[in-house]
Amino acid sequence: MMQKKENKLTKTKYHYDNREYIILNKCPHCNLDIHPTVENTYRFENKSFHIHVLSLTCPSCRNDYFVVNKCEALSNAQNQYLFTIPEYTFRNESLIQNTSKKFQNLYTQSVHAELHGNHDIAFFGYIKSLEVLVKDIVIIEHPDSEDTVLFSSLIHCLEKFHSTNIHLFSKKLLEVLKNDYLHYQKGPEFSSYTELVKDCIDYFLLYLELLQKTFSLNEKRKEKEA
Repeated sequence: MMQKKENKLTKTKYHYDNREYIILNKCPHCNLDIHPTVENTYRFENKSFHIHVLSLTCPSCRNDYFVVNKCEALSNAQNQYLFTIPEYTFRNESLIQNTSKKFQNLYTQSVHAELHGNHDIAFFGYIKSLEVLVKDIVIIEHPDSEDTVLFSSLIHCLEKFHSTNIHLFSKKLLEVLKNDYLHYQKGPEFSSYTELVKDCIDYFLLYLELLQKTFSLNEKRKEKEA
């Protein structure tokens, strides 16, 4: 769903010189989906760690960047993605730009937590990101209800202000959003729950964009009528 269709930031396999690396699917500079060009590779090691660094160039914007991987052994085992220099941000994604700084900060931290394998933190970070996004939208649509909205739960905001949209969400998503950590049982479906929350975020990003365009058109129409 994210966007028009901007693909979500994900890890992907990259093969070079008979070795498999893990990189991100986008350029950290221009945000485009690319197949980068390798300019150089570096390896650093001690008794405990084996670090591989790829120096890459984006074929679109021609900017350089590094991707750092950790390997458990000197053999051709699959690497573990560590980070990208410069770090990926969402400054060029139009739908993210439409949101509040609070949402952007939470969402960005959640994405990077997931990329680094911190799936529990990412899962609950996405839920809080969704809460901030939904409340921001409700306050735009119902500014007189701001005080009430800020102290309401996510489920309450969805049921009260987006009841017509709830049918678009699966019952499982609503169950996940109602659970707290003490009642939550991590199982094999954990990753699918995370995807449900992320899809819901994507929906409200699109909803916010449509809402802002509608307000803008209405303002222009009023100016013409004045």
